[in-house]
Amino acid sequence: HPTHPIGGALADPLEPDDPHELGAYRLLGRLGQGGMGTVYLGMDADQRLVAIKMVRADLAGRPEFRERFLREADMARRVARFCTAEVLAVVDPPDGPPYLVTEYIDGLTLTRAVRAGGPLRTAELERLAVSVAAALTAIHGAGLVHRDLKPSNVLLSALGPRVIDFGIAQATDADGVLSQDLQRIGTPAFMAPEQANGEPVTAAVDIFAWGGLVTYAGTGLLPFGDGPTPVQLYRVVNAEPLLDGLDPVLRPIVARAMSKDPAERPSAHELFQQLVRMGPATHPDPALSHVIRSAAIPAQPAQPAQSDGGAAPAPSPPAGQLAPPAAAGADEPAGRAGQAGWAVRPAEPAAWEAAAAELAAGLAAEPTALGRPGEAGADDFRPRGWADRVRHGSLMITPLLALLLIAVLIPVVLGREPAPSPTPAQLSAEVAATAERVRSADAGLADQLSLVAFDISPSQPARASLRTSFAGPAAAVLAGHTAAVLGVAVRPDGRLAATASADQSVRLWDISDRAAPRELAVLDARQGWVSAVAFSPDGTLLATAGHDRSTVLWDVRDPAHPVEVARLLGHEGQVLSVAFSPDGRLLATAGQDNTARLWDITYPALPVPAAVLARHTGWVRQVAFSPDGRLLATASTDRTARIWEISDRTTPRPLATITGHTDYVWALAFSPDGRLLATGGYDGTARLWDVTDPAQPAAMATLDADPRWVLAVGFSPDGRTLATGGWDTQVHLWDLTTIGRGAPPPPSAGLLTGHADWVQSLAFTSDGQRLLTGGQDRTARLTSLDDATLVAAACRDPANRLDEARWRHYIPGVPFREVC
Repeated sequence: HPTHPIGGALADPLEPDDPHELGAYRLLGRLGQGGMGTVYLGMDADQRLVAIKMVRADLAGRPEFRERFLREADMARRVARFCTAEVLAVVDPPDGPPYLVTEYIDGLTLTRAVRAGGPLRTAELERLAVSVAAALTAIHGAGLVHRDLKPSNVLLSALGPRVIDFGIAQATDADGVLSQDLQRIGTPAFMAPEQANGEPVTAAVDIFAWGGLVTYAGTGLLPFGDGPTPVQLYRVVNAEPLLDGLDPVLRPIVARAMSKDPAERPSAHELFQQLVRMGPATHPDPALSHVIRSAAIPAQPAQPAQSDGGAAPAPSPPAGQLAPPAAAGADEPAGRAGQAGWAVRPAEPAAWEAAAAELAAGLAAEPTALGRPGEAGADDFRPRGWADRVRHGSLMITPLLALLLIAVLIPVVLGREPAPSPTPAQLSAEVAATAERVRSADAGLADQLSLVAFDISPSQPARASLRTSFAGPAAAVLAGHTAAVLGVAVRPDGRLAATASADQSVRLWDISDRAAPRELAVLDARQGWVSAVAFSPDGTLLATAGHDRSTVLWDVRDPAHPVEVARLLGHEGQVLSVAFSPDGRLLATAGQDNTARLWDITYPALPVPAAVLARHTGWVRQVAFSPDGRLLATASTDRTARIWEISDRTTPRPLATITGHTDYVWALAFSPDGRLLATGGYDGTARLWDVTDPAQPAAMATLDADPRWVLAVGFSPDGRTLATGGWDTQVHLWDLTTIGRGAPPPPSAGLLTGHADWVQSLAFTSDGQRLLTGGQDRTARLTSLDDATLVAAACRDPANRLDEARWRHYIPGVPFREVC
């Protein structure tokens, strides 16, 4: 249909099947339609125009999609409004598709503006580039990825360019929810190569799209030319973008933004900084303009040269640590041979070496500082004046560098004693550290080195590296659910597991055979999504929490034939968490009605409401009892956790409110000795609190546990390990053996991979040797953490054994031996 002015805005008329109202909004017309739904022009009760994006009915009917859409849309509300359309409401009606309401922005799309008036002038183009980069900085800062940045999603308003339709496309990323074509949502002409290939995407896809958008705005041409979708996708992956005619000041920045490798693209913040410091082109020679501008752009970390195998060479280690590997095939160690022939460095003088290395790096970087065309990205420049100082001071620096190097070498020549030989544990830790340094470039080599490190000594770093290499791939998969696994639990005897799912079912699994878990029963509790499960301390009862506002108790003494015992009603919203007290006589539940509740289940068939805990101002997301049963902890979307004294179960007493998280507190757990409380939040952190005095919790450590959301936390039964899981699909293990007031943050105890989507829940077995996790990818995974099991699994595959040539290269001076 042609567009018409409706309510003072341009929109298409509504079609016969379109609604005329959505909640409190009256619909006036259509603004557009895409792969996810339809955008309507609407008007609220105050006669204000709004844009309303309603999800397609078939997508809204999929639980995973709906949950993800609502989460992403809710997070979109937090994006700064200066360069985007403000999110006014996120609505999830019980009888229809969810929809997103944003402010209506009056203005042409960039597509229409370029078609009507041709490419933007230089000043307009630069304003557009800066404004869109600023919007991406805000969007990425809120933890969102646009995924479909294109000219039609940029509005040229009277107040400047605005980015629209952000923060919801990622809702289609759940594996199996949609077809591959819909998972690869986006516009082919502006897709990044990884997006075109259907691979997992990061914020880097938006940077690539920014480059294509600026190219289109500045030239009037698509970055990879015209043609059918398959042709454009092929060009995106295999051809370079068409940047001819683009402003010479912007061209190198756009070229870097459109690098095929996502790691080579700047972040949105870096891109914005480059642009705001970008001066006008004052010389017709682009290369010379490049040099002139370099003086005004701050330095960015230089990328290290690539060594054998593609891994960046590690910097010289501190004194007394394992020396860096010699050239391939070299037999001579860098220092005197220590125990077992391991090479160690002289202990002194590390400071002089660092100074000499810094000066040498400065001299080596001189051509980049001078801005030779094609040798560096647009932000690989030194601070103002650096190039001149290097250029004019090189004659002075060279002899100074020589003197420094002589100062370094004199102690060696005069026979200064090297540092004591490292212990096997130290050597093991150094090999494990090398494994982690090379893991991103060569995962196979990292696996081999982690096995060698553990063979030398089962040091903490070696055990962590061993788990990272082999625990995830060796995990047993519990498959059968047809939607996200939201909750998991393990019976205290370690032989039975339960998984709760958005497919409205609970499944029971025999996990006594570690290698082959076996499904025993499927419980259809008629609870809608089942969000959580928990076993009673004696293992006879299972509690399930559902979105139908109920909690159900099951007799699972015969797990192949579970029997419903009682249904607990009282919450006025979805029940999100459930937990048994250590003595099994109390049940705690958490609800979307902002309350936690206690139930007396001394007689499970006759549960009695005991108390309502109503201090939170947001959903109560999780509940946990202390090991002695005197305390209850609650986590809430009001960004706090609370501790309650429940010795008198009918009159819980609030003891403390824990603040510190900057977003929803989504998960919590007590340590087995009751001295620590772990919390996990939507701010991407897990936090440890000393609750020895529960009335005055004290912050112990903050862990950067996830780029976006920490959705699950749990302590191992011995209290030595904390597990966290969330948005990044991995389970992070943390070593708590050195935790204490004033101590450094706990080191990694391993990283467990395998899930293809968010990790929603986790639970250790009672012996601490296995970890059960539930994921958004519709599976649960039972992962072994036992060292002997992992070594045996590693040694079954000859590819995990380091060969003699690589051994000499990475472990010089140590006689080669088979580790399996």
